Amino acid sequence: MTNVQEDTSPKFYSILVNVSTIVGALLFVIYVLILLTAFNVMNLPYITDDFSAFVGLAIFGFATCMAIFAIRANFQKDFKWSSILTIIAIVLGALGAAEIILVILANQGIMVGITGITTYPNAFIILSVIVAVKWILGTIHLFVKV
Repeated sequence: MTNVQEDTSPKFYSILVNVSTIVGALLFVIYVLILLTAFNVMNLPYITDDFSAFVGLAIFGFATCMAIFAIRANFQKDFKWSSILTIIAIVLGALGAAEIILVILANQGIMVGITGITTYPNAFIILSVIVAVKWILGTIHLFVKV
């Protein structure tokens, strides 16, 4: 009978966590570029209107946060789901998802828009604050064992 030993070396996990940090930072840079395009500071291909900018912000915002939290949660044995930073990030993620759903439903005419929440300049700001706070919490959570 052959026993297969799983590679549980700290070096392997450390490499994965560091790579996830770099990927999260690169995605955050792309997020900021899309945000600048949304506010007409610069131009990016495929970002032609407010709706495409918002969808780009939603995709890259959640990818940024996923690169920090989800990769660490899957590959580090000492990840704490009950940490206050993780709980705050989960709540912010739920708020971000609700914001995205509300904006898409209002844009498609399925529901009446909520003033201050589903209008585009405000929606960009709300989603940006949520993503930035989640990214900062995730980065802190990588280096501080809370």
